[in-house]
Amino acid sequence: MKAGGRLPRWFAPLLLTAFLVVLWEAVLSNDDTVQRFNAWVERQTGWNPGFDAIPPSILPRPSHIVRRLLIVPPNNKGGPAYFWRHARSTLFAAALGFVLGNLFAVITATTFLYVKPLERALMPVALALRSIPLVAITPLLLRIRFTIADLPAVQASPFLTAIFGTDLAIKTLIVVIICYFPTLVNVARGLESVEPAALELLHTLRASRWQVYWKLRVPTALPLAFAAFRITSSSSVLGAVVAEWLSSYQGLGYVIKRAHAERAEPSMYAAMLLASCIAISAFLIVNALQRAVLPWHRQVVRLRTAVEGTGSEA
Repeated sequence: MKAGGRLPRWFAPLLLTAFLVVLWEAVLSNDDTVQRFNAWVERQTGWNPGFDAIPPSILPRPSHIVRRLLIVPPNNKGGPAYFWRHARSTLFAAALGFVLGNLFAVITATTFLYVKPLERALMPVALALRSIPLVAITPLLLRIRFTIADLPAVQASPFLTAIFGTDLAIKTLIVVIICYFPTLVNVARGLESVEPAALELLHTLRASRWQVYWKLRVPTALPLAFAAFRITSSSSVLGAVVAEWLSSYQGLGYVIKRAHAERAEPSMYAAMLLASCIAISAFLIVNALQRAVLPWHRQVVRLRTAVEGTGSEA
């Protein structure tokens, strides 16, 4: 508990989550509890409402999901080792696509900064491509990937086979597409949004273009860049899961697809839970990294808010 008797900010969400899990376990998916409630209402009013618990095929109880995560079932499709093997595949594809997608976006935004005709020509194209649903272009990406994998030159090279002959290429490419466009827009905007007075000061001091970029433009763009990183950190996990759902034989998306086909709902929900935990962890890591890299950003935002509030009151 913080000074002054205030509870931490995470306490209320944690309490709400615990309440929902208990409600789910004890009521929503518990037929015994629901039937006892029907019997109690009938004794009190003479009318049986006939409520039914949500069937396990739709919403299995949390205890069953946790059991599937911790205990190996007879078919060996469960337990810590099984889920870790698939989660590791999803995590690797998401992390690789996150790094590559954001790196390409930063390079492109920097190029647009210094080559304005290229920005005017390609930025509208990039925004138009961003509006295309990922599900619509995924079949095309899959066809391209299998076409490349069948080329004799690719099959003769172990390195190229390792890239295009597995599902890692398509998963990474989908994550790169997801991460690329938000970061491109934010970084391009951040590099351009420098204060004219600060830019004029550096020009007066005869700073080089490289010094202006690193001393002024990059620090100015970092808050917007981290805003994009926070979004893409969790979206990259979603992209990897979607890619595994469509074309993969490993990963949490594959587990969800197989569990759905085999009506193994606890495994499906366990994989969904792990994917959510990975996405939330990635978001928190990026948020912590932003606080470490930009410790001054919160104070600047608060000061600017206070100044704007004072100006509006005046």
